[in-house]
Amino acid sequence: MTNNDVGPAKRQGRRDLLIWWGPRLLFLLGTLVLTSQSVRGVSASTLAWTLLLFALCSLAFVVRQLWKGTEAGAGDSAPRWLTWAGIGLSAAGAVILVLSLTAVEMDGLSLVGAVVLLLGLGWLVEWWRGYGTKLLPWGAGLVGGAGLIVVVGAFLLPGARGAWSMALLAALGMAFFVALPLGLNVLSAWGLRSLRVLRASGSGRTARRLSMAGAAVVAAAGAFVVWLVHADWVLTAVLAGFVVLLLLAIVSNTHADVALVLAGLCLLAAAPPEHQASDVLPAARGEHVLVALGDSYMSGEGAASYVAGTNDGGGDECRRAPSAYAVRAASRGAPFDGLVFLACSGARTFNVVGSADQGHARAQKGEPGTQIDQLEALGTSFRPALVILSIGGNDAGFSSVGTACIAPGDCNDRKSLFMGNLPSVRSALTETYRLLRRHLPSDVPVVAVPYPQPIADTRTCNGVALTKAERDFIRTFLVALNDTVESAAEEAGILYLAPMEDALKAAHLQLCDRRKAAAGINFLDVRSVSGLSTQRFNPGKWLHNSLHPNERGHEAMRAVFETWLTAHPQILGDASAEQNAADARATSVRAAVAEPEPPCSLAEITGTDCQLQLRDWEVRQVLNRWLLLFGVAVALLLVWLAGIAVVSLLPKAP
Repeated sequence: MTNNDVGPAKRQGRRDLLIWWGPRLLFLLGTLVLTSQSVRGVSASTLAWTLLLFALCSLAFVVRQLWKGTEAGAGDSAPRWLTWAGIGLSAAGAVILVLSLTAVEMDGLSLVGAVVLLLGLGWLVEWWRGYGTKLLPWGAGLVGGAGLIVVVGAFLLPGARGAWSMALLAALGMAFFVALPLGLNVLSAWGLRSLRVLRASGSGRTARRLSMAGAAVVAAAGAFVVWLVHADWVLTAVLAGFVVLLLLAIVSNTHADVALVLAGLCLLAAAPPEHQASDVLPAARGEHVLVALGDSYMSGEGAASYVAGTNDGGGDECRRAPSAYAVRAASRGAPFDGLVFLACSGARTFNVVGSADQGHARAQKGEPGTQIDQLEALGTSFRPALVILSIGGNDAGFSSVGTACIAPGDCNDRKSLFMGNLPSVRSALTETYRLLRRHLPSDVPVVAVPYPQPIADTRTCNGVALTKAERDFIRTFLVALNDTVESAAEEAGILYLAPMEDALKAAHLQLCDRRKAAAGINFLDVRSVSGLSTQRFNPGKWLHNSLHPNERGHEAMRAVFETWLTAHPQILGDASAEQNAADARATSVRAAVAEPEPPCSLAEITGTDCQLQLRDWEVRQVLNRWLLLFGVAVALLLVWLAGIAVVSLLPKAP
C-alpha cells in the first residue's frame, strides 16, 4: 500500500467505526434518558418527548442494522465481544433485579435491572443468530418448553395457594417473557436462512409467492388493528398492535424488539406526576369547611395525577386527586371557605369509624389514623359546615364485581356471592353513620353519597368488553348497593344525596353512551403508581383507575352536588330542620329493620372464602375459552410466519 492510500483508508476506517458505533451509542443514550425519566416521575408531556427521543435513537440503530447487517459476517466471524457483552449485561441485570427484590430498597433499582438484563439478552440473541449453528433444535426446544410450562401452569394455577402460586406465576413469567421470545428469535433466524437458500437454489418464484402471501397477512393484521380503533376498542388495539410489531421486530434480526419492550417497561413503570397538597387543596381551616370522607369515589381515584404522597405503591395509596369534586366545590368559594379532605381509596367502614368506638377499627396503610380519628385530631382549628361521605362500595366488593365481569364468562353466574353480602354491608353502614353523627356537633349535617351509575342502559356497546347480561348485572348490583346506602342512611338519621346516582347519566358521560375517550368514567385505564419500582412493576397496581370517574366525571358530580345544595338551602342555612327531618325518617325505619347475616364477605381481604371461590372461577372461565385462546395463538403464528416471509426480501447481512 502506498502512502497516498493511507489517508483514504484511515478515513474509511473512521467512517466505518462511526457507522458501527454511532447508532449503537445513540440507542444506549436514548435508553438511559428514558429510564431516568421513567424513574423520576415527570409530566405526561415530558414523558412523551422522552419517548419520542428514544424512538428516534432506536430507529437510527434499527435502520443501520437493516442496512449494513448486524455483523461483518456469519458463523465464526461473529465478534467475540458480543458474547461477553451479552453475558456480562445479563448477569448484571439479574443481580440488580434480585437485589431490588430481596435486599436493597432503592427507587428505580428494579427498572434499571430489567433494562440492563434486556440489553444483555438482546446482545446475546444478536450473537446467537449470527453464530448460526443448531438454530432449529434450540429454537424448537425453547418454544416447546415454554408452551409446556404454560399448559401445565394453566391447569395447576386455579388450585394453587401461597408460595406454590407465586412459583407457578414466576415459571409462567419466565416462559412468556424469556424462553418464548428467545425461541422465536432463534427460529426466525433459521426461517430467514431457509427462505434465502430456497431463493438461491432457483426456487425464486416460490419464495416470492410466500413473501407476497406474508405481506398480505401483515397488511390484514394492520387493518384489523385499525378496525379495533374505529370500533372504540382502543386498549385492545394498542395491545394487538404492540404484539404484531413485536413479532415483526423479533423476525427482523435487529434490536427493534428490545426497543419495543424497553419502551413498554418504562411506560408501565413510569411514576405519575404529583402535586403538593398546599398548591392544589384548599386550607383545612375556616368557619364553613367542607369535610369529605370515604373511599375512592370521593378521593378522586381515576384521575391522571394525585396529591404527593397519596399514590405510593406499598405505602399510602389513598390517591387524593385535586380534580375530585369535593376539592373543586370547596375551591370555588362560597358557601365553603375550606376543605378537610380525608377520603382514601380502598376505604371500608372500619377505616372510617373511630378507634375508640369499635375494636375492629383500623387505619389504612400510610394513614395516621382512621378518618374519624384524623378529623378529631384537627381539634377546633376549623368549623365544619357539611360532611359528605361515600362508603360501602369496598365492603360490598364492587371492585370484585368489575374484575369478575371483565374476565371471560358471565359474571351473573356468581350473583349470589355479591348480592348475599349486601345485608352485612347495610349493618356496617348504619353503625358507621351513627358513630360519625356522634362525633360531630348536632347542627352539622351529614350526607351519605351514593355511587353514580357507570353504564348506560343500551342494547349495544362498542369498546366495552362486557356482554349485555354483564352490563345489566353491574347496573342492577349498583342499584342494590345504592338502595343499601340509602336505607342505612335513613336508619341512622343522616341525609342522602339521591341525584348523585344519575350524575353521569344526566351529563351523558356513562360508558356505552358515547366513545370511551369522551366518557366520564374509565373502563380499563392502565396507570402505574409512585414509590418503589417493585410496586410500579406489580400488574395488580396498574388497573387501579379502572371503573372510576375521571376528571370529566368528577366535574359532573360537582355540578350535581352544587345543584342539590342550591335546591336545599336549609342544609347550610338552618341545618337543624333538615337534620330533624332525617331523624324522624330514621325513627320510623329502625323498628322494621332485621337483616340476616351474609354467608361471607367479598371485600378486599386476601384469603376469604368468597374471594378464593371468585378467583378460581375467573381462572377457570379463562381456561374454558381454550378454543378462543387457540385461535389467537394460530393468528399470531401466521403473523410471525408472514413476518419471516416479508423480512426475507430485505438484503442479506453482508
